[in-house]
Amino acid sequence: MPAVFQIKYNQETANSIHEIFYFERKYLPLVNNILNDWIVYYGPAKRAGEANHRITGYFATARVVSVHSTVGNDGYSAARLVDFCEFPSVPFSITSATNSNKFYFEQNMQQSDGSLNKHATQQRVRLLSVSEYNRIMEAAFNETAPGTKAGQPMPSYPAAAEVPPEPLLRGRFIASRAHRDRTFSKAVGEAYGWKCAMTGIDLNTTGGNHEVECAHIKPVKDFGPDSVRNGIPLLRTFHWLFDNGFISVDHDHRIVRSTRCYHVKIDSLINASGRIMLPKDESVHPHPDFLRYHREHIFKP
Repeated sequence: MPAVFQIKYNQETANSIHEIFYFERKYLPLVNNILNDWIVYYGPAKRAGEANHRITGYFATARVVSVHSTVGNDGYSAARLVDFCEFPSVPFSITSATNSNKFYFEQNMQQSDGSLNKHATQQRVRLLSVSEYNRIMEAAFNETAPGTKAGQPMPSYPAAAEVPPEPLLRGRFIASRAHRDRTFSKAVGEAYGWKCAMTGIDLNTTGGNHEVECAHIKPVKDFGPDSVRNGIPLLRTFHWLFDNGFISVDHDHRIVRSTRCYHVKIDSLINASGRIMLPKDESVHPHPDFLRYHREHIFKP
């Protein structure tokens, strides 16, 4: 059964949410029902004084493969995740254009009198129906709704509250490598302004095609997630060098090169600082764990 995992933002920065989610032990019976099924990550609304850059709304999906106890913290358990995939953030609710009524992707968020179920919003693990999960995926990827023909617009959200027919959209959105790659590339490219992180070069056509390619730092074949923190935009030649271990990035974001990768023309392209260019938003900087993995398993000194 699908579910929502609601993160705490100290957890988002301290832990690798792409592979593990820590939750209070009281939610253990619910999480056990999610084994081998999909979850949606949700970031709650910002409070006064909090960083503006942090994600709110539904922003990623992943599959739960195991549940286990934690060492040194008896009040918590942990869910192990795979197939993590970020997507454009979907808001918690949508207000109708014609009236003040709100549509909630999680139907139990609205009480019988139309008000918000505040108790439900505090629950960090919440079960979803298949139709609720599907509607979040539709909104995230702006896809044609089930049961409509290609090219037809999705129904408005209140109409989408009807249960969509099977099969599940999970296969369409999540199992497609091409679809995941497009979503990943768009997220990474936009985070870096479509500039090569190692050279600062940004080349694009009038049609919006970009020369840079968005590389996975920890490769997909090694179970690297489709997360912007596991991505880096590179010119095609640098992408090839990176994937084949001729070049890497140190813990301080310094560009390091293999002894087999010395060429005057390559030297002339690399940023004068000797470090990769980073987005202003620190929450999308490369994750240290992924950089370490690349240096230890891909890079050939």
